[in-house]
Amino acid sequence: MTTKPPARYRLAQFWASVLVGLGVAVLVVGLVAGGLLVLLQEEIPVPAPWSRPLVAAIAAAGGLILSAPLILAGQLVQIFLDQRRLLGRIHRRLRRWEDERESERSHPMRGPERPS
Repeated sequence: MTTKPPARYRLAQFWASVLVGLGVAVLVVGLVAGGLLVLLQEEIPVPAPWSRPLVAAIAAAGGLILSAPLILAGQLVQIFLDQRRLLGRIHRRLRRWEDERESERSHPMRGPERPS
């Protein structure tokens, strides 16, 4: 369930999505580069001291290693924004519940009618 974040957190939500998207793009590029190195052996030259499978594995692992922090950071920001939204809802409900209980009391604990 995706909800629209408050207006003041749209920039943070946007950049979190950009980080996740960039991480996924880096992951795909690394895996595709590794696959192309293995599949297109005559078209893509590899330096002499390096073996082709090693270069392909380094490209794929590099994509994984570089994408992981980007995706993780973006998802953590999204989690923090969701937590803030959920805690705000809980706080509003508790305040409403507390106000309803307070209005039922004969001696309110806060407000202008508060006993001294």
